[in-house]
Amino acid sequence: AGGARENLEPQLKHQAAADMRTSCTSLVAAVALMGAAPSLGFTVGPAMAPRLSPSAMTSISPHSASLTLRASGPSSLASAQLNRRSLARRAPAAGGMEMNFVVEGLLRIGSCMPYILPLMDSLAYGRFLFQKVPLISVIFMTPLQPFVELAQAFPMLSFVAFLGLFLFVVRNKKMPRFVRFNTMQALLLEIILIFPQILTSSNMGGLIPFMFTEFISNMTFYSVVAIVVYSCVCNIRGELPCKIPVISTAVFQQIGG
Repeated sequence: AGGARENLEPQLKHQAAADMRTSCTSLVAAVALMGAAPSLGFTVGPAMAPRLSPSAMTSISPHSASLTLRASGPSSLASAQLNRRSLARRAPAAGGMEMNFVVEGLLRIGSCMPYILPLMDSLAYGRFLFQKVPLISVIFMTPLQPFVELAQAFPMLSFVAFLGLFLFVVRNKKMPRFVRFNTMQALLLEIILIFPQILTSSNMGGLIPFMFTEFISNMTFYSVVAIVVYSCVCNIRGELPCKIPVISTAVFQQIGG
């Protein structure tokens, strides 16, 4: 009995040491799993540890768990840096888009400015309409009054403006085609206004009845206002006002296209 007890004691000590190593390994593996759980999206409860077998516990080492955690950290950091770099690349593009938007807006507004010349000259044809409906006179004369006073102070200013727009805008190939088209169309409309002026000036010595003179004046005023409004609306929308019969065709022949 004494010899059997002596032989059994080393086995018991060996089994106790093995159980102690298994318990330590299980504890380390449980700690590693709880540390990795937040990154996996779940938490390890107390009931989960007893269900794990010792072989599964021993297969998981703290070194592998730490490697897993270290690998997930730099990847998220790298993705964050990549997002910041992509946003940095987009910033100049957004600034360029804003700059293009401003330039586009200035071009559209600038394309409407040459139509001030024919609109100013059309006021003389609206005199009969202004006498009957004074409100229309206020609507048109109020915004155009500074330009009318400037033209009256310098009689040659209209001719200089006409010649300057033709030479430095229409004939300038470096200017945007959108601006050149509108400028040429406004100047051509200005030239066309010469013909009704000949017909309505002093009734051509009494050869034309007054009623006919009033009709021509009113129709000329309506036509010019309609063309200017159509052209400005198209310009603001970014469209080319090229659907005016005869006039738009002549403009295409002048600037090409």
